[in-house]
Amino acid sequence: MRGLTLALSTLCALPALAEEIRPDVTFNGKLEAEGSDRAMMQNIIFDFAAAWTTCDGDYMTRSFAQDVRFSYPTTSVQGLDTMLADLELFCGMAEDTSFFFPKDAFYIDTETGRVAAEVQFRTFQRGSRQVVNDVWVATVEDGKATILKEYLDGRVKDLQALGVLQLEEDPDFLTPWPPRTEEWAECFPIAKSAPINTCPAE
Repeated sequence: MRGLTLALSTLCALPALAEEIRPDVTFNGKLEAEGSDRAMMQNIIFDFAAAWTTCDGDYMTRSFAQDVRFSYPTTSVQGLDTMLADLELFCGMAEDTSFFFPKDAFYIDTETGRVAAEVQFRTFQRGSRQVVNDVWVATVEDGKATILKEYLDGRVKDLQALGVLQLEEDPDFLTPWPPRTEEWAECFPIAKSAPINTCPAE
């Protein structure tokens, strides 16, 4: 009995496992009350994630307006059809894609129709594994997202490919950059943003 009690207490002390909300989309927090506006806004974010893990455009079609404005570093597009084309392009180059939402992922304001989420994006693309912490900000009107802005640092995947930053998955607390590897823990500076070409071309 004492051994069982010890085992149960040890089990209770372990962190809760994230729940799969959509295919390859996990959330370590509490879902909003079903049928509420907050749940609707939360589900739009989960559907956005699921579109990229499954390459199924129906997730976007049911949660985004026809004239949606979608932007992320290097790209800004308008219209659901263009957004779906961007999804198709990504799915032709990437595999093993998944998303993790930490416990404190969501910031939801039903009065303004704004929802933001911190999320970890994981995929295999261009010959290497990427684990990038990300932020999505959406505007929701009449049950569909009309704006989706994605904020991520494109240097992270490059530094991971070079062995500078860790491929840390499912952390309790997301930071703009994942931790450095042991070899690079004390090295400064480690990144410099600069063009690698001249413009206009000669």
